Amino acid sequence: MLGTLLGFVTNEKPSAIFKISSLKSGKGSHHPFGAMNIPQTPSVAQIGISVELLELLAQQTPVASAAVSSVNSFTEFTQKMLDNFYNFASSFAVTQAQMTPNPSEAFIPANVVLKWYENFQRRLTQNPLFWKT
Repeated sequence: MLGTLLGFVTNEKPSAIFKISSLKSGKGSHHPFGAMNIPQTPSVAQIGISVELLELLAQQTPVASAAVSSVNSFTEFTQKMLDNFYNFASSFAVTQAQMTPNPSEAFIPANVVLKWYENFQRRLTQNPLFWKT
């Protein structure tokens, strides 16, 4: 089966991150915190690796929509960490009717965490090192 060339790695360029824009999306919210109670179906991508001579590689052109990601690893880690935190915290979500009074516990509304996430994302986009100041 013939696939779409996303890019390549060589001894001179030993790693790369490629954006895959045409995944078969699962059901659920597009925003990471958009709907807590809708189960997320993972997206599906099938990748293949081909070992080619450099001369043949130079003749091939990667698809334009698979540009190398410009997101640095720190930013990518931070975004994944934020998503993981919210998913973990929301797994403990209960409705107000399900809450049992417990004076020793504090509850934080999910929309407060969502607002924090959006503000953090905005600041990270503007200046990835804002947290150092």
